[in-house]
This record gives sequence, C-alpha cells and structure tokens, in this order.
Amino acid sequence: MEKQDDLTLMKPRSYRSVLKAGFRLYSENFRAFFKASWLMTLLYALCCGAIGTLAVINLSEMTLSIIQMQAEPMVALILAARMYALVVLQITALTLIAIAIMSLASATILNKLKEHKDTAAITLPPRWFSGSPKMMGRTLKGVFLTMLIMSIPLLLFIAMMAAADALSPEFTTRHLMTIMGTFLVLTLIVMVFALPLTHVLMKYLMEPAVGYWRRLKTSYGEGMRHWGGLFLVFFVSLLLVQIIAFVVMIPAYILNFANQQAYMGQLIGDPLGMPSYIKALTFCTFTLCCFIQFYVSQITLMHNYYIYGSIDSKEEERNKQ
Repeated sequence: MEKQDDLTLMKPRSYRSVLKAGFRLYSENFRAFFKASWLMTLLYALCCGAIGTLAVINLSEMTLSIIQMQAEPMVALILAARMYALVVLQITALTLIAIAIMSLASATILNKLKEHKDTAAITLPPRWFSGSPKMMGRTLKGVFLTMLIMSIPLLLFIAMMAAADALSPEFTTRHLMTIMGTFLVLTLIVMVFALPLTHVLMKYLMEPAVGYWRRLKTSYGEGMRHWGGLFLVFFVSLLLVQIIAFVVMIPAYILNFANQQAYMGQLIGDPLGMPSYIKALTFCTFTLCCFIQFYVSQITLMHNYYIYGSIDSKEEERNKQ
C-alpha cells in the first residue's frame, strides 16, 4: 500500500518528490510505454534520420559556399540560403512533420498516463501498438496551439525587423548586435511566461471535457501561482534529460563533425575523402540515436504529469481554505 501511495497522482508534492515519482513510474512501466508507442516513435526517428542527413550533408556544403564567397557574413548567408532554398524548405517541412509525429508518439504514452490517473494502474497493451485517436487528436491540437502562443511574440519581432530591413536595407547590418540582444531578451521573457503553459497543456490532456482556450483561461493562473515549483522541476528534469540525450547523440555529432571537417579541408585543396555510403550511414545513425533520444525525453513528460497532479491538489486545498 505504501508503494502504491508513493505513485498516487493527486497529492501535494515537493519538487523532489515529483522528480522521484516520475522516474519511478517511468522505470516500472517502461515496457508498457514502449509497447504502446514504438511504432509512432519509429516513424519519428525515420523522419529525424532524413532531417539529420539533409542537415549534415547539405548544410556542410552551404557552410563551405558561404566561406568561399568572401563576402560580408550577412550577404553571404542570404546568397547561400537562396542557393540552398529547396534544402532549407525540406528541412523545415520535415521538422514540422517530426514535431507532429513526436506529439502523436507522446499521445500513446499520455493515453497510458490517463489510464493511471483513472485507475491508479498501467496495464500492458494487448498488441504492439496502442493509441487513442481522441488522445492523439487532442495532443496534436494542444501542442500546436501551445507552440503558436509561444511563437507569436518572436514571429512578430522577426516580421518587424524584416519590415525595417525592407525600408532601410542597411538597418539590420548596422544594428545587428542590438537586434540579437533584443531577440535574446524577448526569448527569455517568452520562456518565463510560457512555463505555466506546460501545466495548462497537461490539464487539457488529462481532463478532456474542456476545450483548450477555456482551459487556458481557467488554468494559466494556477501555473503562474506555482511558477517556482514548475521551474525547479523542469530545470532539473531537462538538465538530466539533456545530459543523457547528449551522450545518446554522440555518434550523430561525430558524423556531423567529420563531414564538416571534410568540407573544410576542401578549402586548402584536400579531396573530400568521405565514403560513398556516408548518406546511408548518416541516416541510420541519426534514426537510431533519435529513437533512443525520444524515450529519454519522455522522462520530462512523467515529471510534467506529477507536477500537474501536485498543483491540482494544492489548488483544491487552497479553494477549501
């Protein structure tokens, strides 16, 4: 009974207790999570493999082209972007597709978390893929709207700078450092106010009777009141996840570095020197690494699940008082 109580969702927790409960729930039920999500995760990893191959091979060529132009950095970057516009569009499109598939893969795990919330247990799926169309749809919608809210201030800033550059072509180059500093400050402000959206998103997914905008209106204030707890949980969780993910992605980083060095060597007259199977090797490496990386990243989802339960419990006690 004590063991089960430790994994109870709806009870007030410290950030340490949230982290501990999330790790434990994930480790004890990893087989069920994996069986429910592996197919969507494989599609996500294949998409990431394509992105990695395009980025490693073509962006290395793009970097070499920028250096060989011997022009001002901004001018060379714009010219290279035009030359490789198709590649940039392909990477952008594949990135959006990868985010969508990753959301659907996470939805299969969220479906098991919903089961845990309702029954205090997680059962092994009866087949090698288990997904709820309703949960997948809500997850895709929730992730898209959350990203939209977060990106609106940054997109408006970029649009303003583009308009200023169109009116005065030298505006960007003359105020480049100021623009970069302003963008960095704006990004930090957006991150501060976006943190409670993680609570809104989880509550929207775990309590499907309410629409996203209504949930945003009623639950964003709860997230702001518990901003400190959210920050501690996500800072520690993301720090650990990023460290593990870095180790997992080392083979992909090595391939990327090798490609960059090979193309840079052409500047001093060296042959390219990369084997003919480099694209296939890059694709397989990125696919495998990203498949593992996805399951590493789901640790943060477990912590988001428990901080949601903790905040809801604290808010219920607050309302009673």
